[in-house]
Amino acid sequence: MMAEAERAAVLAALLGCPYRLGAQGPEAYDCYGAARALQRGLFGRDMPRFAIPGTAGRWAIAAAIAAHSERENWIEIGAPEDGALVTMARHQQGYHMGVWLADDDGLVIHAVESAGVVASRLIELEAEGWRKFRFHLPA
Repeated sequence: MMAEAERAAVLAALLGCPYRLGAQGPEAYDCYGAARALQRGLFGRDMPRFAIPGTAGRWAIAAAIAAHSERENWIEIGAPEDGALVTMARHQQGYHMGVWLADDDGLVIHAVESAGVVASRLIELEAEGWRKFRFHLPA
């Protein structure tokens, strides 16, 4: 188990970083890149890099990530637990992801275009229109 100070340092380095479509860090992240960085930094889990074509639109990228073969390695769980990947959908954007942290009674760390890497509660995500929350453990 990672020490609390180490965990806080990983989060501090990530939170507030700007959003850039296709970015995998450390200067900027998209939602997959932020989830990948958290899985590696906090939980020692490696997720593959996902190459984003420079001309791809947000919808095409969301669909490609949603259908990516890496998802076959994820085990869906019925309730959130520390380190679980959180997938969600809404009408304006078909697919989004983050990482569930048990800190502060549950937070989802995710990257959004308007604010960069942020921490949100599920109720806040619902207020922003996100639905269909599913929780997964990467193998």
